[in-house]
Amino acid sequence: MGRFLQSLVAAVVVFVGVRGDPVRLIVDTDAGFDVDDVGAIGIANALQDLGECEIIAVGHTNGFIKGIGAVSSLMNFYNRNNVSLGAYKGVWARDPNAGKGTADKYVSDLVANYPSPVKNYTQVMTAVQTYRKALVASPDYSVHIASIGITTNMRDLVLSPPDEFSPLNGSELVALKVKEIVWMDMMYNFGCAQAASSDWLGPDTGCHGSAQAAVMNWPPSVKQIFNSLGGDVLHGGWLNGCAGYGSPFRQAFEDWGVGGVGRSSWDPITVMMAVRGVEGIYCKEQDVGGFMKVAESGEETWNPGTGHNQSRAAYASADSQALISFKLNELLCKPPGPWSNTSWVQAQGANCYGPRGDNPAHGATDLEHPPSASAGVMSLSACKQKCLDLPGCTGITTTSAPNGLVSCYRKSDLVLGKCDADTAFTTWVRKDWYPATGYNCYYNHGATELDGKDGCGTMSVRDCQVKCKQLSNCTAVVWRGEDHSGVGACYRKANINLAKCDHDTVFDTYLAAL
Repeated sequence: MGRFLQSLVAAVVVFVGVRGDPVRLIVDTDAGFDVDDVGAIGIANALQDLGECEIIAVGHTNGFIKGIGAVSSLMNFYNRNNVSLGAYKGVWARDPNAGKGTADKYVSDLVANYPSPVKNYTQVMTAVQTYRKALVASPDYSVHIASIGITTNMRDLVLSPPDEFSPLNGSELVALKVKEIVWMDMMYNFGCAQAASSDWLGPDTGCHGSAQAAVMNWPPSVKQIFNSLGGDVLHGGWLNGCAGYGSPFRQAFEDWGVGGVGRSSWDPITVMMAVRGVEGIYCKEQDVGGFMKVAESGEETWNPGTGHNQSRAAYASADSQALISFKLNELLCKPPGPWSNTSWVQAQGANCYGPRGDNPAHGATDLEHPPSASAGVMSLSACKQKCLDLPGCTGITTTSAPNGLVSCYRKSDLVLGKCDADTAFTTWVRKDWYPATGYNCYYNHGATELDGKDGCGTMSVRDCQVKCKQLSNCTAVVWRGEDHSGVGACYRKANINLAKCDHDTVFDTYLAAL
């Protein structure tokens, strides 16, 4: 098992799979029924942080008025309130208690308890209006769509008439602006939440036949990829260890009952395919040139052939599921914001390393070969540059060497709360801010107080960090959140020494770059 994990890590490190220019991305989601939509939105944002895509619009496909509010809380967590949101406002799935009553396990929680500018669909345009506006503003043949929800919005988009945004009808506009769509298909999405057989969300009024109308009217010039992979791939299980209490992503997985375990990955894989390509997520295209026929019920029939701009996705190897799970968890654990090429957070005393034989990782993935090897003895600045030169490197762990030099170890997937503390090592991370989850640093316990015992107020983590920057000597914040809350008590700190802080607490410490 240990050798497998090490070979898995090596495969993940060398596999980059990035297409080049950022993909202009639309995500069409039915967030609410399942939590893999939440994971997919997190993956899309993480990929934008890495410079691989630009999310130009997100739409909600069900009639539940609060659905787009939950999406807004997720986008707000990544500070992307500038992304246009839209919503289906018809009768389909309007009642979250209809059918088996499974559409509101986390939506109302996120809307009520996590910061967001949008709380319900009265505050946004319809998804079709949002998508048409976003398409008009995009270069020709540049947009990729991840269709991970019910097909109401895609039907309405392709059948839409000319409007104030464009004189083109929906089919013409899609043909001009969209390069590729990846469908998360099968009977749940294409069959209106399996209305005929399982009645997950109630009657299919307003949805019936939408998949047939969407797929069969989609312009043939636009590449269509059909993905049904992911049921046997878990993601999100790492969030309880790497994400703080203020994360709506962690909360949604807990609300769904899979916190610390993870959920199947149909939707995150679809988003990855839309951005990195099918081959960019350890999969392959098959049946290229055939075409999908969709019945009014949503049932699909694949027709082999040539000359059609369609294909289906399959796993590339026997290791694909494990590789995909690792990559999805890695992306979800990346704190919001891009990696920095100039700012480094310092965690004095933290020794972060990956698996050793059958022993689990201690807060990192090793990037050297063998994993315990050093990149060499050099100056600290040279070690940082070594990291910047290695794709996937997001931090370094160092220990002192003679003549003012350091032994340099390059890392990724750093979780400071899981690293060994009070050691002779120091870990550096390429971020303006980085969390040490579970750490509480205070007077005589690894920190200098700047606010006193009452702190400086109750707010989100991001607002707490802004408060810190208002003091010239503030180098960290300690934030105490609560379950089901995106705001918490903020305490500004200086002179952090994680080795002396309390850990495994309900507090999280966020370190600022020095």
